[in-house]
Amino acid sequence: MNAGVLSTSVAMTPGELEAGVWWTDQLAPHIPQSIADWAETHIVVPTGPLAGKPYRHSNHPVSRHWFDALDSRQWQRYAISGPGQCGKSLMGFVIPVLYTLFELGETVFVGIPDMKLANDKWGVDFLPVIQSSFSKMMPTHGEGSRGGAVKSAVTFTNSSRFKFLSAGTEVAGPTTRNLVMTEVDKYDTAGEVSREADPVTQMEARTNAWRDFGRRIILECTVSIGTGRIWQEITKGTDSRLAHQCPHCQRFQTWERENLRGWEAAKDIFEAGEAAYWLCPACDEHISDAQRREMWSTGVLYHRDQRIDNAGKVSGPVPRTDTFGFRWSAFCSPFKSTATLGGQEWRASKAQAKDAVEREMRQFFWCLPYDPPEVELTPLDVEELRQRVVQLKKGEVPADCVAIVVGIDTGKRRLHWTAQAVRPDGSRVIIDYGEQPANADKLGTHRALIEALTKLKAYFDAGWRTHEGKQWTPSQVWIDSGYSEHRSGVYAFCQAANKGIKVGSEWYRPMKGHGEGQKFNTRYTAPRSLGKEVLYVGREFHFTWRHAEQVLLVHVNSDRWKSELHQRLAMPASEPGSLTLYDAASDVEHDEISDHFVAEVQKEQFIPGRGMAVVWERVNRENHYLDAAYAALAAGHFVLAEQERQRLEPSGKRPVVVNRGRSRPRGY
Repeated sequence: MNAGVLSTSVAMTPGELEAGVWWTDQLAPHIPQSIADWAETHIVVPTGPLAGKPYRHSNHPVSRHWFDALDSRQWQRYAISGPGQCGKSLMGFVIPVLYTLFELGETVFVGIPDMKLANDKWGVDFLPVIQSSFSKMMPTHGEGSRGGAVKSAVTFTNSSRFKFLSAGTEVAGPTTRNLVMTEVDKYDTAGEVSREADPVTQMEARTNAWRDFGRRIILECTVSIGTGRIWQEITKGTDSRLAHQCPHCQRFQTWERENLRGWEAAKDIFEAGEAAYWLCPACDEHISDAQRREMWSTGVLYHRDQRIDNAGKVSGPVPRTDTFGFRWSAFCSPFKSTATLGGQEWRASKAQAKDAVEREMRQFFWCLPYDPPEVELTPLDVEELRQRVVQLKKGEVPADCVAIVVGIDTGKRRLHWTAQAVRPDGSRVIIDYGEQPANADKLGTHRALIEALTKLKAYFDAGWRTHEGKQWTPSQVWIDSGYSEHRSGVYAFCQAANKGIKVGSEWYRPMKGHGEGQKFNTRYTAPRSLGKEVLYVGREFHFTWRHAEQVLLVHVNSDRWKSELHQRLAMPASEPGSLTLYDAASDVEHDEISDHFVAEVQKEQFIPGRGMAVVWERVNRENHYLDAAYAALAAGHFVLAEQERQRLEPSGKRPVVVNRGRSRPRGY
């Protein structure tokens, strides 16, 4: 007898025969339904206009096409986007996850922008569908059970499991062949992440072992900007859309925003809705809302560069890509009538805040990226910078100086530095700057940095003098240590330079800049409070104690302080708070530093998940004096703040504000 097969060649009683059939059923392999059929068999819509009703592809023009693509297994990766509030998350995110859990019985990883969102995603997206459709699968213990919160993972009664991943997930760890990600355009701006790869690639690494064994990766998101992840995945993938047949000319067309007409000349939003219609781009005939709904049944899926004839036959090759990219416009939204769309277009055309409303229309109605013009802020003129001087010679300290601060930008072969004199009105004068060679090719980066910084320290210890002869040495020297190859050398030098000095009183401090979109940098996040590690919080910078290295590291918002640097350079030189240069001995002496100051420009730009933000764009590779100058500027603010604190607290012994009562390094 073959294993798993019951022979009926011998006589069997009815009871024995019934038992045999039961055992056959148990031994037979489970053949999963297609995801398209499974969704209609099992899913009950939990909310919205169709709440309480079984899920039906006939209720949404794109549903069957999307699920058929998933069932085809023709691609390993699937990217989906559509208008807001039209079932995109249910189709592209929730149902694929639940199908994997409850029909395939497999583990699925769920990608989200931030792990803080795990419980919200569980409670808003998954829990209502599970309660309406799979109540028997609810977890009985652990996270998510008995109304409990979800922090990272949920195990269901059929032993299937899903686990949340977020931006910054390490490559190492458990693997799976199923990964579903949502809100992917927000991943690159969510916290500090590993720079080995972007967050999406980091998550996908968990599926690499399953490349040849049917892995499936799904990315779902509302379209943000043209360079956003979801738009790039869709357009560089198959760039698939639906075409629908015009009832007048019988031609198949893709219906987009420009095909909605009639609302333009309306006097109010109601008239705009009443007058709105769809215009066939082929025959110029009007399409009513009723005809539009009838057209949904004629939908044909086609990919980039393919053609559709009047019979609905698609011709042309499928793009050679592993990603099925799919989007649809408001034409295919069953929850937005033509009148509603016409009224919204009229409202957008009359709005005062046109940028914000236009962004909403493109992203949430038409599934199109919004790319506002980048606005350059405080543009600087190089020629004006060269002439931006005060009547002080190189190295001469102004008589009213209250402190000297230095910023150092480290490099493998050269260090750039600027020394600024801080004046009582907040103005700064760059009294000295220069380059220090570092012999990394011969000594290695670590030793070369220590040697170069030691030479600079000797130069700084000699100090600078006022015209009357008063000597000044730096109150603070902040040294860039953000680049991993430089970190150990900078830390070792600071430990040696500050030897014997009480923690918190250091003159030499390692610094790490955080900036939007900068290579090796991350977005700056200010701590909310002091603690064991965070020992000082200033204006857009803070200090953390690095226990392993025994150093106090300064974290600086580089975007904020570069902006302040440019603003000070744009102010009239005589104005309080301005930044000026010493009077050069030749007309070309300040050429290099001026070029470095304009090597990056600040622009107002739309950032997915954040809205409009100021970002810095490098237009010239040589920007080292810019980095050194903003570091010194922030250090100067720290010195002034501490001088003011000591003035108000003359009996205070602590050199910086710390969280009293918490554990801290010896010396605090």
